[in-house]
Amino acid sequence: MSLLSSAALGAAALTTVALTATIGAHPAAAATSTYAVTHATDPYSGRSVVVRWTPCVTSGGVTSTHPITYAVNTGGYLSRVTFVQRALAQVSADSGLRFRYVGTTSYVPRYAVLHYPTGNRLVFEAAQQRAATHAELVIGWVPGTRTNMFSGREAGVGTVSWTGSSRSQLRVVEGAALLKIGVPLRAGFTTGASVGSLLLHEIGHSVGLDHVGATSQIMYPVLGSYTPASYQSGDRTGLRLVGRPAGCFVTAPLAPPDPVAIARSAGVSVTL
Repeated sequence: MSLLSSAALGAAALTTVALTATIGAHPAAAATSTYAVTHATDPYSGRSVVVRWTPCVTSGGVTSTHPITYAVNTGGYLSRVTFVQRALAQVSADSGLRFRYVGTTSYVPRYAVLHYPTGNRLVFEAAQQRAATHAELVIGWVPGTRTNMFSGREAGVGTVSWTGSSRSQLRVVEGAALLKIGVPLRAGFTTGASVGSLLLHEIGHSVGLDHVGATSQIMYPVLGSYTPASYQSGDRTGLRLVGRPAGCFVTAPLAPPDPVAIARSAGVSVTL
């Protein structure tokens, strides 16, 4: 949910998408869209595919479920772990994705800044996050001044980083969903500008959903009195497209991208 434009950042088989959430006026958006997902060219198959996590892997005729590991930055309130788990239960029910909690963390996700001659470019610190948290997904409450993932009036932000190669199908390998501390929100999972609705929105981004133009959906980019308390029909359609109904992968995932390595290969400097 945002008054700010979504930013697609990255190259070819390596991309980061940042989508933000704001409480405020309606942005200009396609009025009829109820779900949206990202497509990218898969270097493994050469086809355009939906960008999504690995729900399962089929190898040698055997299919195994791949749970997405996640850690929670509670912002000082341990009860938020249960709150996150309640939100992820909704995601699981609608997408078939599975999640495995690995503990709390004080880590704050952020972008690296790559200094190209034509201008700076932001890339999610995917490898750094994985090394610090041992989790594929970080969900947390953080001050707006603690991360450069917030750039303005956002109430929250969701980010994914994906990669693929000639040996590995393109997929999301790292993500984050952040809520800004200090934003006035209603308690619980209630209609309107509630912390539950915001959390569901940002987690939606972190599993592959994009903004939509229909105010009836969680993935509408601005919180308001119209915001529902749970995923709606369009949101659920999107979750199926990025979830287990979309099928299993047949290759193992790559390691999360490292902005330092990206900068080195491009011959530019990087600020972490």
